[in-house]
Amino acid sequence: QLRARAGERQMLRACALPFHARCALPFRSAFRFAHSGRRRGSAPPGPQPFRRGGDRRTADKLRASQKLPHRERPINNQDIGELNLVFLGTASAQATTSRAQQSVALRVQNETWLFDCGGQTQMQMLRAGIAPLSVTRIFISHMHGDHVFGLPAVIAMCANSSMQQVSASADVRRWEKVPLQLVGPVGLRAWLRTVLANSYVGLGRLRLQVHELHGLEALQQPKHVPAVLSGVPPLHGEVLAPPLWPEEDGAWSVPHPTAHGGRSAPRAPKMRIRAVEMDHTVPTVGWLLEEYPRPGSLHADRLLPLLEAHGVEKRLLGQFKLGTPIELPTGELLQPSDFMDPPTSRRIGLLSDTRDCSRAAAHCEGVDVLVHECTNACTNFDRQRGRGPDTIRRLAVEHGHSTPQMAAQFASEIGAKRLVLTHFSSRYLGSGSAYADGVMNEIRNLAKQHYGGPVTCARDFLRVEMQV
Repeated sequence: QLRARAGERQMLRACALPFHARCALPFRSAFRFAHSGRRRGSAPPGPQPFRRGGDRRTADKLRASQKLPHRERPINNQDIGELNLVFLGTASAQATTSRAQQSVALRVQNETWLFDCGGQTQMQMLRAGIAPLSVTRIFISHMHGDHVFGLPAVIAMCANSSMQQVSASADVRRWEKVPLQLVGPVGLRAWLRTVLANSYVGLGRLRLQVHELHGLEALQQPKHVPAVLSGVPPLHGEVLAPPLWPEEDGAWSVPHPTAHGGRSAPRAPKMRIRAVEMDHTVPTVGWLLEEYPRPGSLHADRLLPLLEAHGVEKRLLGQFKLGTPIELPTGELLQPSDFMDPPTSRRIGLLSDTRDCSRAAAHCEGVDVLVHECTNACTNFDRQRGRGPDTIRRLAVEHGHSTPQMAAQFASEIGAKRLVLTHFSSRYLGSGSAYADGVMNEIRNLAKQHYGGPVTCARDFLRVEMQV
């Protein structure tokens, strides 16, 4: 009896372990646990998750009944109403020891959306604690190497995780049903097929869906026509997607990822994403993210007395907050707009390499956070060598980039509530030293001359939180 009780206790402790830890138990220990305290030929006293091919469903039910921790999941669930911007890379074309190439991650609900994938994005994700299985959408602004050379490595890491994380059954099923969505200019699909096929990358359970943005004005110039390879077959596991064309206002609306059969992703975050063309040396777009409107605050002190006076049930308040009016017994209609504040929504503007983003002004008006590139700036280092602000601006515009003054002027024009500068030249370190902080303060002060809101100079792993 004592041996049987000891075996049951050991079995319960084994059930509480993650699946990969249970499979790693020594065979002799597993044999001893399974056979302790029972007769030969009799059924085991409970589920045997440590045996290969054991009943994992029964183990999960036992774990739930005993309120034991669930199996490890690679996704770090966060508050649904919180949006987190994580700057994985803040350098421009050339990475440094303190700045990786351009990449920004948005953590929304339990998903991660990547905006550009520089060469070090894979390592930066691991350092930032971003699980590969949480990446559901990747947006590429343009096809310059410092924005796409890390994309094949990220896809390979996601594919490898989808094959290894078999214990996270719910997440693996999501990968099988809803593909990883990639959105970018024309040429992204052919480049991705060529790189992945010739490097023998196996996608495993991963599915890919590539949306290309057609109709960019920069594509009309012969020097900007991408070398689209004809006859490149689709990847194994690629879900074909139709091209995206601009709407009447000149912007592209990005659809939600679609599974087999054209169905939208289940429980997709309620965010609307649009692309706007930027003026750069190659076809480039910026991104506008807008949350679906959330109902405003309810003035219960004014509404509840009316409902009580007419005997109306309070259960109607749920639909009332969503816009359904309440009819009183007298025939009077109570409109939600008379008892609620206006709906609110958070908006983010991510404007990558550009020397003129005037086309995005109407779309980014009043954004909560504006992320703008700031490649070059006139600092004390430049003034000591006889280069003034006009010279730095001219050099930046020739290479298709902006200065802090240009970014600040645009933020002031659109009424942005906060400005975050990124995409710095390799001359501006992000190490956190006294010299690097002094240069960043110079750049911040240059922007504050033209913008009255808060200005932040991003460094790698900076987190910008947007509360509800």
